[in-house]
Amino acid sequence: MNLQEAIATRRSIRSYTDEPVSKEEILKLLAMAMQAPHASACWRFVVVQDPERRKQLSEIAGQGWIANVPVIIVVGADTQAFSDHQNARWDAYKFRGLFYIQDTAAAIQNLMLAATELGLGTCWIGSFTEGGVSKAVKFPKNVRPVAMITVGHPAEQPKEKTLKPLDECAF
Repeated sequence: MNLQEAIATRRSIRSYTDEPVSKEEILKLLAMAMQAPHASACWRFVVVQDPERRKQLSEIAGQGWIANVPVIIVVGADTQAFSDHQNARWDAYKFRGLFYIQDTAAAIQNLMLAATELGLGTCWIGSFTEGGVSKAVKFPKNVRPVAMITVGHPAEQPKEKTLKPLDECAF
């Protein structure tokens, strides 16, 4: 599968088989995530495979189906990733607060496309209480949860994407 095929065929998967995701696959996904462009490499990843912890995260997100996925990768951002010197420099531009969101979003997209290439399904979960997720995965105070990514072998084939016409989105 080439990159264009991965981009075009990637879908949000909410139903997975019982087939486990191998350690090698997980490590490859994380390695590809870390190849993303970044300002600070602020991303932090917690791989959750324990059924009780997955159930806890599903309750925090209010989405019961998450408890049944083989793997949840919680992606956090270390909000203190810049040195004090860099903080002063970025403060002058008034957008420093966006860098950790941009860095983690790029890493998540890489991870999801790599999963598609490996024949794995993913779903980006952004609806959850930050404090609950932080506590569940034991993030330090300076790491903010940004997303939970479910990963597994798809048990469904979602329909084609419906896209807006390009001329409505690009100017």
